Amino acid sequence: MSERFGPIDFDRFHLDELPERLAAGNGKLAAAHLARCRPIAFRLDDGRAYTYRPTPEGIDVAPGDADAETVVELSEQDWSDFVWELKTCFALLYADLLKVPTGSFGQLSRWEPALRAAFDGQPVYDYNDPPPVVDAAGQALDLSTSFTLDDSDDVIVDFLRRAGFIHLRGVFSAQEVEAMRAEVEAAVARARPDDRHSWWTTVDGEEVCNRVNYLNEQSAVIAGLSDDRRLERVGALGGSELRDSADRLDGHNVVIKVPGAETGLADLPWHRDCGMGGHPVKCPLLNVGIQLDAATAAAGQLHMIAGSHLGTSQLPSDDQVQGLPTTAIVTEPGDVTAHWGHTLHAAPPPGDRTAAGRRAIYVTYVNPLTFEMVGPGQGYNDVLFTRNEGRVRHADEFNR
Repeated sequence: MSERFGPIDFDRFHLDELPERLAAGNGKLAAAHLARCRPIAFRLDDGRAYTYRPTPEGIDVAPGDADAETVVELSEQDWSDFVWELKTCFALLYADLLKVPTGSFGQLSRWEPALRAAFDGQPVYDYNDPPPVVDAAGQALDLSTSFTLDDSDDVIVDFLRRAGFIHLRGVFSAQEVEAMRAEVEAAVARARPDDRHSWWTTVDGEEVCNRVNYLNEQSAVIAGLSDDRRLERVGALGGSELRDSADRLDGHNVVIKVPGAETGLADLPWHRDCGMGGHPVKCPLLNVGIQLDAATAAAGQLHMIAGSHLGTSQLPSDDQVQGLPTTAIVTEPGDVTAHWGHTLHAAPPPGDRTAAGRRAIYVTYVNPLTFEMVGPGQGYNDVLFTRNEGRVRHADEFNR
């Protein structure tokens, strides 16, 4: 465990450290992103509490919770992890590590981007005024641009840094794709809802597997992706220091679109890959996807919000997305996509309920600090198994 993320003194933080950060500029940074935020308090299990109140200049912090409209109860260790962003509000929710005796969890979610700005100066991606995504000449970036491995790394990296994602055509051959499909089919046949390595949904009341983690532990073909020179080159586009995380953070995993899925996270809403926590640990993170099937509106596609990797934010509503630079990536089998873990992306339901769902194998490249903070077989997504084994639920289902 890195000493960088040690315990935080709850009182000293609120009485001294946070006011200093707010006065130094973090307050102004947070102030622009407090719309619809109401007074919220954090209360430890020993009763100590502080209330955060939005002001035109930023955030006012005061002892106690009598005036808070939402009160969040948690342990001092979980509070420290939240401040460090080792756990986000969603990680605390899934792991059942917080209580909200007054108000709503939704207020905590709404506050979190401004808190990240207040705590450590993170910029916030503004849905009302998103930064333009432009090329080197200042013209709007063509988000449908794709590349091949014949293009130079400099050209590909320039697009990745601007858009937050890339699409590479024809990286794997038809024979290689067919071999990987066979491994996926065998792994899905072996998967069980209680194996803690797979995610499940339901279709017409029947359980269906929609993800298998650590596929590399079951298949020599998939394990060999760690040594694939093409993927090593793609991973290095995120930085030469990034390392393949085959033995942790879900390993090499396959995501399966399931037409007609009724429950869970088969159809991922807008999210970041560091959305459960660990942003300062594993980011910059580059998630590289090998497309085993064509990605179309009928079979399911990966949608991206270009430029969203440049700041933190609350997860967007459907209305907010309408005004943002979004794109749906159209791929063929053997293509590869890569995106920063901090880029907002989603995988909406396939448009055709009778279509065969799209499958993609993901290989993840992470900051070396990850290997100090996360042990083999561990990952930030493990909190998703806290309830109902592999029947991973959408956060909205907790209120049902």
